[in-house]
Amino acid sequence: MNTQPALASRRSFLRGAGVALGLPWLESLGGIAHAAAAGKEPRRLLLICLPLGIYRDSLIPKQSGAGYELPEYLAPLADLRDRFTIVSGLEHPGVSGGHAAQPRIFTGVPSVERNRRSLDQHVATALGQHTRFDSLALSAGANDFGWTDGGSMVPAEKNVGDAFARLFAEDGAANKTKVLREIGRGKSILDHVLDEARELQSRLSKRDQEKLAEYFESVRATEKRLVKSEEWMHQPKPSVNSKPPAPFAPDEIITNLRGVCDLTHLAFKTDSTRVITFGYFRQDTVAVPGVNVGYHNLSHHGQDEGNIAQLKRVERAFFDELKTLLTNLKNTKEGDASLLDRTTILVTSNLGSGNSHSNKDLPVLLAGGRFKHGQHLSFAPGAVPLSNLYVSVLNQLGFDDQSFGTSTGALKGLTVA
Repeated sequence: MNTQPALASRRSFLRGAGVALGLPWLESLGGIAHAAAAGKEPRRLLLICLPLGIYRDSLIPKQSGAGYELPEYLAPLADLRDRFTIVSGLEHPGVSGGHAAQPRIFTGVPSVERNRRSLDQHVATALGQHTRFDSLALSAGANDFGWTDGGSMVPAEKNVGDAFARLFAEDGAANKTKVLREIGRGKSILDHVLDEARELQSRLSKRDQEKLAEYFESVRATEKRLVKSEEWMHQPKPSVNSKPPAPFAPDEIITNLRGVCDLTHLAFKTDSTRVITFGYFRQDTVAVPGVNVGYHNLSHHGQDEGNIAQLKRVERAFFDELKTLLTNLKNTKEGDASLLDRTTILVTSNLGSGNSHSNKDLPVLLAGGRFKHGQHLSFAPGAVPLSNLYVSVLNQLGFDDQSFGTSTGALKGLTVA
């Protein structure tokens, strides 16, 4: 008996009580219909910016080529060494102004010109045709990176819980509020679709049943983290017999980042979108062990060893979470590949040095996709536009573009496997 027609309506979503839960790639369904509909391998793009810079000595290797020694920030990524490339020396010609360059990091448009379409929005025009959302602009503290052709900023979703509801709750503010409230009471969105899920599981292969169970577990884990974050906001703080610090509330920057990374994984896993951007930023105090100075002030460390030590704690927390995200993508199978094989991740900053506000020699970590990784590509500072890398990214994603921003061609030395 052919069960495919009966399964067709469930290829993309399980539905119930105002919830639409996207499914991962399942072989029993011939691959998720919306992912397979592209006619070729689905490819994705994740752009991440750290607007306050990245401490150079802890990220950029001293040696170029493939045999470089892993710096401090890359040490946690040792097992993924063959899945990422470090690039140094790139910049956006004509882009200046220190922090003011932040909105131009993924556009490359010179500062004297009106900003226009960013890399993510350019990619979304094609890849977004196959998904519910053309792109997602999330925020782990900052996101003014997405721009339209007309120079309008793409608004970011600042609340992870709201973004979660946007992905999994049916349209309507009242319904989204209801779903989030029920999650807060310990009721999973999976409870809403459980009956339909049981019916679907009975028709799947053993391998797909295991994959679906693993996916449900990751959804529940994300829900629990959201609930925990919400609960702590309402808990009284301990009383201490000491003077309070300056009047600003510490921010759970790691919890925020972890929620965004979890949501990114789920969004790609369900093929809800193929293009995501987010930033890692907090102006003032961050809830990172051993850190008691504002993140922004630490980025202007003045070569003070104590400030640098604290800054590295904040930035190491990012790379720890990045490792988890990359590992999750690597371990998530989609067809005959992994999500990491099909996702290009670009991590950079608009500041080459947060300490001096320099917009030169920007730090770049490129991971995933079909690139030949495992090397440090070192260029003479100022000689090559960062947009050359963007052209290479576009080409690897299947675009024919030969230029983007201020590019002079594709990035030399970066090839596709």
